Amino acid sequence: MVKQHEGAILPFIRVDPGASVPMFRQIQDQLRTAILKGHLPAGSRLPASRVLADELAMSRPTIVRVLENLKSEGYLETRQGSGTFVAKDLPRPLSRRRWLSAVGEETDGSAPRLSRIGDLSRQMSADIGRVEYRPFLPNHPAFERFPFAVWGKCWNAATRGGRAAGLGYGDPAGEAVLRQRIAEYLALHRRDPCDPEQIVITPGGHAAFALAAMVLANPGDKVWFEDPGPLTVYNLFRTLDLRICPVDVDTDGMDVASAAEQYPDARLAFTMPSRHHPLGVTLSPAGRQAMLDWAQQNRSWIIEDDYDSEFRYVGPPLPSMRSTDKHDRVIYVGTFSKALYPALRVGYLVLPPQLVGSFRNLAGLMSRSVTVETQLALAEFIGGGHFASHLRRMRDLYTLRRAAFVEAGRAALDGLARIDCPDSGMNALAWLEGGLDDAAVHRSARAAGIQCFPLSDYTVGAKRPSAIILGFSGVPADKMKFHFGKLAEAMRGSR
Repeated sequence: MVKQHEGAILPFIRVDPGASVPMFRQIQDQLRTAILKGHLPAGSRLPASRVLADELAMSRPTIVRVLENLKSEGYLETRQGSGTFVAKDLPRPLSRRRWLSAVGEETDGSAPRLSRIGDLSRQMSADIGRVEYRPFLPNHPAFERFPFAVWGKCWNAATRGGRAAGLGYGDPAGEAVLRQRIAEYLALHRRDPCDPEQIVITPGGHAAFALAAMVLANPGDKVWFEDPGPLTVYNLFRTLDLRICPVDVDTDGMDVASAAEQYPDARLAFTMPSRHHPLGVTLSPAGRQAMLDWAQQNRSWIIEDDYDSEFRYVGPPLPSMRSTDKHDRVIYVGTFSKALYPALRVGYLVLPPQLVGSFRNLAGLMSRSVTVETQLALAEFIGGGHFASHLRRMRDLYTLRRAAFVEAGRAALDGLARIDCPDSGMNALAWLEGGLDDAAVHRSARAAGIQCFPLSDYTVGAKRPSAIILGFSGVPADKMKFHFGKLAEAMRGSR
């Protein structure tokens, strides 16, 4: 709950004890902003720390810490015997005219001149900002089960003594030891061997998609895109001025025959064959082969997003399309965001040999390299067997949570929705019944402290029945019934 102090000495400060940002940081950031915007003019005197502590219902040491931090940053100054003041030599706050220019408006009120890509990006919603955790948040790993102590040891081992290799610019393709470990993992656990030289490390899977699109397609080229499909990738391709060709997805995955008939000259195909997001279906063997044949015949390329397919609960993980590609038309994209945690920002491409040079060079021009220390620590983590062990533990944990999710969900949502939980991944679908609208349910659920995503946000063209996407991996099994009770109440209230 946010505390607002009406009539207080500093009425513009709002403290939220439930936020992920520490309270001292909230106060410090708001004071700094007030100074920069001129709400606290240069030279103005601040109340004593004891008075501020009373007004904000905080401990005095916390307030003292905030004031000392702002002094060290140069925003405040102390005058002996007089108190604490806003520093006199701060720059004047921006005028309204200059502020509009700084945030993206020209001073004459017109939009700024941008490049074609800049203009397209302004029209798109990235939809990838920070999302606060709420129960059933999709794609949310069980962070509380991450082996932080082991990871810390791997980090220390990789960076011990300030290794020179970790302090300079890295190889644009990624550190050789990490590429070797990833190749070993793919060969042993995914039955998909490759040469480490075919791997290029990227700052996450999304960066890999962008890199592939820029290397392989020109503005205006067509790309097959599964409908429904991930909104952020859709907006990425549109921002790069690619022509989206929506292709229906059914129980057998992408309708490849329809795509080949309607868009035979497409330059790219973006697909999630082992586990489609958000529907959770897999592309049939016939569909996979048909797509490979189309790519070979038309000299096109397939971007394979291997979306969280490590977590399969019936049988071993499915083989990738790349493993059956005899003509080197598949660009395989993997990431550690779901298997470990998203903030790691490490993804990778497995490329046909003839593409490695182009991808490596463009990756170097765009970002030089992923943080070298992170790569070395991850290589240590994989090489020590910790990654494979962690995946086994998470599969066992998610198996239990998935079962509890299905049982509690079917009981709580009877008459409201039908639970559809695929054999792999971290999410499930609840197909809404009784005329419920997924966007309305989403709003009502958020107001009740529950997170879900409406399927309609993922739909490009074809109208589909209403459904919400729910994540089960981040919710303890013994909490499922309670949270589903809140969701059911929210769904009834959305009518």
